[in-house]
Amino acid sequence: MELILHKVCGHPAQQAVTLRRCTLDEAPAVYALQNEVHAAMPHPEWFVTDTLEHITGYIADSLCIGVWQGSRLGAYLTFHYCGQSPHNYAAFLGVPQAEWPHWANADSAVVHPDWRGNGLQRRMLEAALPLLPESITHLGATVSPANPYSLNNALACGFTIRARREMYGGFDRYLLAKEL
Repeated sequence: MELILHKVCGHPAQQAVTLRRCTLDEAPAVYALQNEVHAAMPHPEWFVTDTLEHITGYIADSLCIGVWQGSRLGAYLTFHYCGQSPHNYAAFLGVPQAEWPHWANADSAVVHPDWRGNGLQRRMLEAALPLLPESITHLGATVSPANPYSLNNALACGFTIRARREMYGGFDRYLLAKEL
């Protein structure tokens, strides 16, 4: 899907980009963007990074949507189909275990600072929804309560806060859910 960025580096622009599913050979680009954005964050505790192996797994077994300009990746959104895994966010929300296979984790949303302000998180979610398996009826997500940008994006995309708890080795997180 072709998109036009209307803001680049905080200034008005008309920059064409492509929103599409990422491929396995692009996992290193996803990993590199994650690390670049994380390293520049004023509050790195707002985002817990994934390993290259996890990102490769999301691309291979679940879903990763990216926003590209040629070979440059500027944003991505990963999903993880956890099934009965205890890492399924449904497990932390008190959802009966028989329903876990109908949930997917909306795992990571990353947008390079140059491309922020274009609604890319919402657009990636909208593009991903038709690509999810029909069996997925709910999405779970986590957001740092101190991160108003990600929290506001998630709420604007229809997620609701369902719980608050420590996750990822002691980080304070909201658990959010969205019914599809």
